[in-house]
Amino acid sequence: MTTKSKSTKAETAAYDAVNAGKETVEQAVKATTEAATKGYEQLLSASQKNIDATVKNYDEFTAFGKDTVEAWMQAGNTAAKGIEALNAEMLAYAKAQVDDSVAATKAMFGSKTLQEAIETQAGFAKSYFDAYVSQSTKVGEMVAKTTQEAIEPINSRYAVAVEKWAKTAA
Repeated sequence: MTTKSKSTKAETAAYDAVNAGKETVEQAVKATTEAATKGYEQLLSASQKNIDATVKNYDEFTAFGKDTVEAWMQAGNTAAKGIEALNAEMLAYAKAQVDDSVAATKAMFGSKTLQEAIETQAGFAKSYFDAYVSQSTKVGEMVAKTTQEAIEPINSRYAVAVEKWAKTAA
């Protein structure tokens, strides 16, 4: 009888040990599964955030590029209009100079004396020089204005780029 009771106690202890081991394994599997699931969900969430950020950055980069191209186009159009106005001004000046030269030549040929011809020539030279100085000033102002207007859209894009990169770097 003692052997039977020892044997039952040993079996019970072995059974309890097996059950305890089984519970430990089940708890370990459950904890590992939960940790893996949580890690997967965190990885998935982080990946989605990175994808969203990348798409947003790409969209911003594309929009920035489009705006920059538009600024260059605007600058080019402004410069072309300025050059067109400058060409028209120079053509008008050249025509006026030819007309003045013809008038001065007629006046010189109509002179009755050498002194009158010299005075006519001196008057023409003075008016030619005054017109040249005036025209040079006008052309310089036109070039400066056109340059400033043409560069403005590019300067604006540069300011936007510096601001955007400064925010990114900060």
